[in-house]
Amino acid sequence: MVKLKDTILEADILVTCNPKNSIIKDAAVYVSNGLIRGVGTKREIHKEFSATKIVDGNNKILSPGLVNTHSHSVQTFLRGKADDFALLDWLKKVVLPEEARFASEEVYNSSLLGFAEMIRTGTTTANDMLTTHDSDFGIKAAKEIGIRTRIGKMLMDYSNDFPEIIIEDTETVIESARKQIDEYHQTQNGRVKYSLNARFLLSCSSELMKLIVETKDEYDDLMIHSHASESQAECAEVVRIFGDSYFRSLKKLNALGSETILAHGIWLDDDEYNLVEQTNTRITHNPSSNSKLASGICDVLRYHKLGIIVGIGTDGPPCNNNFDMFQDMRLAAFLQKIKHLDELALPAEKVLRMATIEGAQAINWGTEIGSVEVGKKADLVMTNIDEVNSFPLYNPVSHLVYSASGKDVSMTMIDGEIVFQDGNYLTIDIEKVKRTATEYQEKWTE
Repeated sequence: MVKLKDTILEADILVTCNPKNSIIKDAAVYVSNGLIRGVGTKREIHKEFSATKIVDGNNKILSPGLVNTHSHSVQTFLRGKADDFALLDWLKKVVLPEEARFASEEVYNSSLLGFAEMIRTGTTTANDMLTTHDSDFGIKAAKEIGIRTRIGKMLMDYSNDFPEIIIEDTETVIESARKQIDEYHQTQNGRVKYSLNARFLLSCSSELMKLIVETKDEYDDLMIHSHASESQAECAEVVRIFGDSYFRSLKKLNALGSETILAHGIWLDDDEYNLVEQTNTRITHNPSSNSKLASGICDVLRYHKLGIIVGIGTDGPPCNNNFDMFQDMRLAAFLQKIKHLDELALPAEKVLRMATIEGAQAINWGTEIGSVEVGKKADLVMTNIDEVNSFPLYNPVSHLVYSASGKDVSMTMIDGEIVFQDGNYLTIDIEKVKRTATEYQEKWTE
């Protein structure tokens, strides 16, 4: 990690994602002590500020770091092991059994590899779910690499034909979560915050959900993070077990609200959409995962018409199979155009905001990150525009959403510190991490 007291980052184009969606050419941003202190043209910034380091932004777009509102870093070692399954089979036959046999070092290295891919592809913040066991090692990985994250262990106490090794009794689940909250919440200069990760209703008892809500209410700035209404088969099981639809069941458990973010949210009836609106619950759209698992298409436009905040997430490598938010931005736009047969649905500017400032708002971090504005945390990304996929470049926002990929990212800064630059990871030994993935593959290849 390059620790810098003050830095000026230059760029051919600055995409701010501020309230006016301002775009500045021949731009520069002054960063001091982890915060953005100046935004303007190169001439303006150099006239007003001096810095110990200047980052050259020739042939670069500078923009806010991307906010991944739903990820499973710990599943990275399972990339390519769970292809072509429906959701419940995907969970029962591959993902949950594989997660259950992770040793502590595998939790650490799998999470670290996932976070490495995120920062390599422009994600500076992740809302991340870990495992039920040894999850402290996943949090350790997040702390060491320097990513900003809401993170926590996976909370499950109900077997429902799932592998019993990953199920804990209700009190143990809550006690271990509280211990992690006390140890990790709002640490690393506020860069690490805890998340109460209830996997989904099919693995959580009513008693556990009530205790999760109580725990959330006892602490400042905690959020509940869960999956909901992802597939029709899952929704049918919820009705069988809880006696009502997914979102009505969550409402009865007092689990909806502005401190809850739910992944997927595809199969809702009219009343359930109204519940999301009335409670100000947040939604994270995961277009690649939903497409690969054939779960359905989230109606993002309907959520937006109701004033509901929606972020974009990658989900995990077994169902994506990567953490490239550029890919998910592009697909999010395309799927809404197909779903509504409307070429104007979810334009590029709106999609980019979903992946930046609105993603930050979805996880209650919007006052600090998600846009390039004076006073905000310096979470910034440079994207190369000198490759063949960048010519011609008429509109930088269109380019970022429809043409760019995570591999175009040349620099990632989090909290004012450069964690990735020009192919180099500055906080971890990436070759060592890659070797651990290969070793895991060789160990478990049948």
